[in-house]
Amino acid sequence: MEIIHGGIRASYREAGNDAVLLCPPHPLMGGNRFDIRLERISEALNEMNISTLSFDYKQPFRMGVGEIEDAKIMLDYLRERHDGVAVLGYSFGSVVASNVAGEAKALILISPLKKINSISLKDSTVPKLIVYAIKDEFVPYSESREIIEMMSEPKKITELDTDHFYTGTMDQLVDSVVEFMKSV
Repeated sequence: MEIIHGGIRASYREAGNDAVLLCPPHPLMGGNRFDIRLERISEALNEMNISTLSFDYKQPFRMGVGEIEDAKIMLDYLRERHDGVAVLGYSFGSVVASNVAGEAKALILISPLKKINSISLKDSTVPKLIVYAIKDEFVPYSESREIIEMMSEPKKITELDTDHFYTGTMDQLVDSVVEFMKSV
């Protein structure tokens, strides 16, 4: 169902006691809550009886700082309604998600970046899944490896032989998220 909370538009799918907040890619590059990767992951999690909430960042763009605030608002919304909430972010959204993960039970980073605009990837003590693409045209392989090294345990790593958009490996991407969520 579509909701508006704190002036933020979101798609909220109630499916169970646990939930995942899905942070979309960069809004100035067309990123929104309807991103196909987020949609596919949301559908799979709902089938596992995990609720999901994906949202659109408020406008105008606020260099990442405001987008982190949007994620905090939506994370609080889920935490008021669910026992355990994980945070997932794709690309720009992974940097946003990492900045609110301290309040979550787990963190899922898909194609994370070390820094973008005025925000940086933040480590936390929560269990994390880091998914990256070997042929990512926006996040160099060397940067992905640096991110893996800088993120603390506990962590699981999924490396896929694909591009930034997970072309041809969408099922593997979704499966890695599902398997991780079964473990936390």
